[in-house]
Amino acid sequence: MDDLDLRLIALLRHDGRRSVSDLASELKVTRATVRARMEKLVETGEILGFTAVLRDDWRDLPIRAVTLVVVEGRNTDPAIRALSAMAEVRAIHSTNGKWDLVLDVATRDLSAFDDALNRIRLIDGIAATETNLLLTTRKGPAVSANEFKQEAG
Repeated sequence: MDDLDLRLIALLRHDGRRSVSDLASELKVTRATVRARMEKLVETGEILGFTAVLRDDWRDLPIRAVTLVVVEGRNTDPAIRALSAMAEVRAIHSTNGKWDLVLDVATRDLSAFDDALNRIRLIDGIAATETNLLLTTRKGPAVSANEFKQEAG
């Protein structure tokens, strides 16, 4: 990837529905160049897909956290299967170092969050967890509470 690809990706992260014409104008290249670059980024797997961030995700699941998990012995696959069955666990990442898994957890309120954490800790093979609530998203697909209120009208 070169600088043009990185700038294109940055623009798409900000607004994935932006027209090829608008992207070309901002990047100061032709539409054909933008289209070709986008196709190449998809073909090579740099861009895995395009998605929509739904307002309901923000409104209905405002409690977000990162949960770090230690798994005992050879229990990783069964633990991942059990975690995958939980609606509150939106993503599971394997990692190295002290922690074996990193979870993205989202719930509608703190009571549901507490319940989800208790169920995570009861899964066979999970030896330890550490959870950090996400307070403010500074960069990413989610918007701040003020931005959400403005967009929701």
